[in-house]
Amino acid sequence: MIRPGIFFRGMAMGAADVVPGVSGGTLALITGIYEELIDTLGGFGPRLLRVWREQGFVAFWRESNLTFLLTLLAGILTSIALLARLIVWLLATHPVPVWAFFCGLILASIFLVLQPLKQRGATQISAFVIGTAVAVAIGLAPGLSSAGDGAWVFFFSGMLAICAMILPGISGSFILLLLGMYQPVLEAVKQADLLLLFAFLAGCAVGLLSFVHVLKWTLHRFHDTVMALLAGFMAGSLLKLWPWRITGPDGLGDQWLTPSGYSAATGQNAQLLLAVVMVAVAALLVWLLYRVSPVHNVAQNSQQ
Repeated sequence: MIRPGIFFRGMAMGAADVVPGVSGGTLALITGIYEELIDTLGGFGPRLLRVWREQGFVAFWRESNLTFLLTLLAGILTSIALLARLIVWLLATHPVPVWAFFCGLILASIFLVLQPLKQRGATQISAFVIGTAVAVAIGLAPGLSSAGDGAWVFFFSGMLAICAMILPGISGSFILLLLGMYQPVLEAVKQADLLLLFAFLAGCAVGLLSFVHVLKWTLHRFHDTVMALLAGFMAGSLLKLWPWRITGPDGLGDQWLTPSGYSAATGQNAQLLLAVVMVAVAALLVWLLYRVSPVHNVAQNSQQ
């Protein structure tokens, strides 16, 4: 059964993954489908083939939750195809309100991720601090020189990028920037270099199916600690989303400024009032998404 809204959640994830610094995993967490996504991806393995062989294709389809996964994937691909150019244009022409909107999304989401946790001890606090520190370290990391253009380089870059992409607060596209592989991957897409693209996608597949099993196992056994860690990743990502910053020509080397410093350095209006409005709009949107999400429904049922 197709659930309303999964396609549009996929579109939100696809739009986020286009932007270096924003994670599609964050949008999955905000919209309440993150754990289902991890459980679905983590369920792929030899057991499903046995279900197909013994119970038939319909049972295989239902057991693997393919309706959910394919609907989400269709939304992601549709978003990349339709919205990627719009988002890139907005970032180029109206960067301050766009980044402020992303900041609002993350700020509101951190509180909503932490709010339902039942365990709030030293372990969860430490996990949050560690997650924040890791995301900040990634944000401050200097970019590597171009890693190369061989198929194996594309393969391992895909493995690392996809692992980051499914973690809230860590952007897969930003990891590619750090590796010096963002432009090479885009060039491979533009030139339709099938060998390099296949190597990159193969790396994504191997990385995803390997890492997601670890993530699923930890979520089921240390749920609140993992969620605190993920919230920390989100908090640390705010460094890369600060609206008043100047980014180097390679997408790295950010300079973080005050609104007045930004105006002085760029000669552009800091748009402080508009930025505040966009933060508020984003926070309201997150609250509305949370109200209709499975996470909110489960929390309500547990309180009754």
